[in-house]
Amino acid sequence: MKLISRSTQVLVAGLAAVAVGGLVAVPVSRAGSPQETSAGCVPVPDAVCGTVRVPMVRARPELGDTTVAYTLIKHRDTSRPANGTVTINPGGPGDSAIASAATYARMFEGLLKDHDLLLVDPRGVNRSDPVSCGTLGSLPTTREGFVRAVGECGRKLGVRARGYTSAEIADDIDTVRAKLGIRRLDLFGESYGTYLMTVYAQRHPERVRSLVLSSAYPLAVDMWGRPNARAARRALQLVCQRSGACDGDQVLRDIARLAQRLRTRPIPYTLDGRQQRRLDDTALASIVSGLAKTAPVGIGDVPAMVRGALRSDNALLIDAARRVAPLSGSSLRRDDAQPFNPELAATVVCNDYPTLWNRKASLPVRLRQFSAGRAALPEQDYRPFGKRAWTSMSYDQGDTCIRWPDRHGPSQPTGGPFADVPVLVTSGDLDTNTPIETSRQAARQFRHATVVEVPNVGHVPEHEPSGCVATIQTRFIRDLRVPDTSCLADIRPAPVRP
Repeated sequence: MKLISRSTQVLVAGLAAVAVGGLVAVPVSRAGSPQETSAGCVPVPDAVCGTVRVPMVRARPELGDTTVAYTLIKHRDTSRPANGTVTINPGGPGDSAIASAATYARMFEGLLKDHDLLLVDPRGVNRSDPVSCGTLGSLPTTREGFVRAVGECGRKLGVRARGYTSAEIADDIDTVRAKLGIRRLDLFGESYGTYLMTVYAQRHPERVRSLVLSSAYPLAVDMWGRPNARAARRALQLVCQRSGACDGDQVLRDIARLAQRLRTRPIPYTLDGRQQRRLDDTALASIVSGLAKTAPVGIGDVPAMVRGALRSDNALLIDAARRVAPLSGSSLRRDDAQPFNPELAATVVCNDYPTLWNRKASLPVRLRQFSAGRAALPEQDYRPFGKRAWTSMSYDQGDTCIRWPDRHGPSQPTGGPFADVPVLVTSGDLDTNTPIETSRQAARQFRHATVVEVPNVGHVPEHEPSGCVATIQTRFIRDLRVPDTSCLADIRPAPVRP
């Protein structure tokens, strides 16, 4: 999903140009028309950057407006017009599309011969007037602290928080499309980007030529995380089966024993040599899920990591905790791959996603409804971690938004109709973040969708090094049909630490 992002760096809003990942951001224009420049806007040839002003909430013009930034990477064959325009969102919510320009230009180099690539930074992110509520920049170290910080974020943003929704972001993309005179778009979403592009296809179906949804989940997402728990069990079984280096059933039993121990005897450790953390059963669930997300890297360490911890050798477990950096009860992840705005992420999640309580209810009623709902869940559904640990470890599920103050805010419809166009869904079969089960659910939202299951990889499988998945996606966009997928058989199983 979805919301385990590539970074937790928060960028401060402002009009002056700022350094972003080594690039120079284009100064924001306050004019009504798009302002464009190509000088050094991204490290990619034939790129034009610009901004447009859009209403904060289109139905409430009195709330003012905001800036949305975009980059158009033009096709290389200038002897003829582009065959189409592909727009990509990398997910989060809260990730920057523009900051990934060089990555996407390399990954889809062949497509750029005759297709343009449109990257739009979602409102509130990176070059699009970064939102700040001052509560999530330094992530709390406990689940309770995190949930309280999310609620405080909503209080500080006030009514303007209603402007940070997938519907408004989708309409922003369409505003950019219209300004650039593009008739239709090929939509490409990664992780949360699959949710966003589905919303675009719901709101602007006539402007969609095709969709590629990578690591997808449906608009009606299961906020209890049950598909994710099933995927974690399946991923460990597959890794052991394919490698022949472990017994999947035994690994699951070992995790259950370790989770029970950590529930009552958490392991203290330090993050970055400074922050004091506790490694409990919730953190263990977050670590295993995080390692599956990055598969094939990491997931093969789980059997030895758990086996060692059961023998009081916690070195591998603590090392994994530092890499995944879980909260005690949440799985926000830190790294520096690109700008990520956790405050925008929390706002979109709390505005858009289904809740496990009545949105209009008071906080005490919400707390009772959530507690009763979790109590009714079968513990077996969350083995080997336990339902309290698993439903507490994700920052976009469970009770994350229970303290969100807006009781009458926007609500994202989960039904169609959607654009009736060709759809390709790609899913790594080791992914616990957006598992194959949720990818199939996402595909069923469309009449003409095909799911391609990618073996031996986790989240957003087109980033696997062979280039096989990106080639499949490229050919689908060109021809509007799923090409030969035999290269998938060459993706090697995840190595398992002895």
